[in-house]
Amino acid sequence: SIQFRNLLCIYTRYFTLSKIMEAMKIVAILAPLSYLIHCIEEFAFPGGFVSWYHHFRPALSKQTPKYYWIVNIIAFILVTITSYFVLFTEGNNSGLVISTSFLACNAIFTHIFGSIRTHVYSPGIVTGTILYLPICFTCYIVTYTSHLIGLNNLCIYFIIAPLYEFWNWYKYKRLTNIKN
Repeated sequence: SIQFRNLLCIYTRYFTLSKIMEAMKIVAILAPLSYLIHCIEEFAFPGGFVSWYHHFRPALSKQTPKYYWIVNIIAFILVTITSYFVLFTEGNNSGLVISTSFLACNAIFTHIFGSIRTHVYSPGIVTGTILYLPICFTCYIVTYTSHLIGLNNLCIYFIIAPLYEFWNWYKYKRLTNIKN
């Protein structure tokens, strides 16, 4: 009957939507949790990020560990806020996609590229690769395939994501040119 078919259609759509939202909520919980685990790898076990980073970018060797802690606390707060919106409001997935993209770019441009360039293990590369990249890819795949965010917006987020890393690179190049 038509009513049964309509009811089945509504149930299937709701069930699929609830699974999609469940996936996004899991990602929203994993993003700040992975950030904390990443900070543990950088600063505690095995630690040594600050000295490695100063080896990677010697002109920044005057930066204190406190500076890196402040940067990480601010970034953690931003990731947590974007996760909060996914968990407790409806349809606010863009912030989480952008913040997880930022984390993935950190893994790629700081940790992976830095390890390749220095030929030394970068504290944070393991969690960046194992956690940040899959979480970011999951955000893009889930939001695109479920039509939560359009392709145009996802392309904009993809372009925005590495801007912080590029800005850091630009500032560093400018700093090293001034010193030379």
